[in-house]
Amino acid sequence: MNPKLKVLADAQGGVYSRAQAADCDYTPGQIHDRIQDGRWERIRHGQYAEAVELSHLPPWEQQALRHRRLIHAVMNSLRPGTVAVSHQSALVLHGIPQWGPDLGEVHLSRLDRHRGGRIAGVRHHRGTLAAADLAVIDGLPATTVPRALVEMACISPFEAAVVSADAVRRERPRSTPDLERLRAATEFWPGSAMARAALDFSSPLSESVGESRLRVLMHNHGLPAPMLQVVFTDAEGFVARVDFYFPEQRTVVEFDGLVKYAGGTPETLIQEKLREDRLRALGLQVVRVTWADLEHPARLVARIRGAFARA
Repeated sequence: MNPKLKVLADAQGGVYSRAQAADCDYTPGQIHDRIQDGRWERIRHGQYAEAVELSHLPPWEQQALRHRRLIHAVMNSLRPGTVAVSHQSALVLHGIPQWGPDLGEVHLSRLDRHRGGRIAGVRHHRGTLAAADLAVIDGLPATTVPRALVEMACISPFEAAVVSADAVRRERPRSTPDLERLRAATEFWPGSAMARAALDFSSPLSESVGESRLRVLMHNHGLPAPMLQVVFTDAEGFVARVDFYFPEQRTVVEFDGLVKYAGGTPETLIQEKLREDRLRALGLQVVRVTWADLEHPARLVARIRGAFARA
């Protein structure tokens, strides 16, 4: 990419239009050749970006990066001042972890009187946005984190809403007053009951997407509510801070413990084994959960209930 187009693209999330490429001295033939040989990729009609290698990233990060480019491509083709990025699209811009919301289309809130609805892969929403609910992220107008979270929670499954709500409460604790204001302001929105349920269930002590998903899974299957991030000690001192603790059942549930604590080396694997032995010496059952286990909820819940029975 020539320097002139690179500067322009860097200011637009890596995205540029066909007209902008032409203004930077690319001929139609050169544009065609770069798309055909894979140097450039088409983000949407008339909007392009340099191809990037994403295979080293987790699937959810790949999805977020692609959606971020799609947002810039959409905004690059609309008249400035008419819309703000909103809902899950705004959460992507803000860097809030997500799992499960539909990122197949860009969500925008109208700042003018244009009708809402789905147009060319873009979901346009109508509503009144207060100045306190607007921000500028990546050079784009967008709803704030609290507003975007409530918007997304109203149109997404409970699990998806909890994952992002946990992350916001954990990473953006100053958002709490605005979340409470928006709970009242959106009381009669479609889907607001689901949003309130997710906010009520959310916790800043849930430290990852996996922990949030596991907590929702256990809740959906009727397990008692666990304590989060409980510290255990023994005669030698600190033993561990565990993800989930069921006190009446004397059971600890750890999400992806081998990844979180082991790091893959023999020395740390041994340390993790000793840690687990010390927990069991305290009379605790220990259940480890991996990403793969989340795909078999009934089997996983049976394992946890089995630990309850043994305890």
